Amino acid sequence: MMRSSLTALVLGLCSHGVLAQGSIGPSVTTVEVFANSATVVRPPFRQPGYVLKVYRVDAMAQLEQQLNAGLPKNEADAMAYMRQHEGEIRRRYKDQITNAASGMTLAVQYRLDRLPAIVINRAKVIYGVADVDRAIELFAAAQQRPSR
Repeated sequence: MMRSSLTALVLGLCSHGVLAQGSIGPSVTTVEVFANSATVVRPPFRQPGYVLKVYRVDAMAQLEQQLNAGLPKNEADAMAYMRQHEGEIRRRYKDQITNAASGMTLAVQYRLDRLPAIVINRAKVIYGVADVDRAIELFAAAQQRPSR
């Protein structure tokens, strides 16, 4: 009798969300950090149970500076150098270019208007925080406040 009452209580609590996964804290599935290269982003203390992406919104400008630093000053020589080393340049910078372009596209899509910005679950934006754990704490606190 006691065992079945305890089981019923646990099942009841679970069905009402008291012990459900999201009730202790909101479920975080994705965290996207948008910052410039001067901002120190503090990653989560523990291995996250969510997808974490960091986008440096000034990465394209940084890549352009890196590429231009190695080019000859003469335009014709620079073009020849680029043609000759195109495959190597593409291989070396492909991931960085893809990440930079994705970050810029997402920043526009999210209508971010300042940095740093952390977007949680592709919906909630926390500005002025570059510490991932702190941003998640702020998100959780906001989720637990009653709606107006």
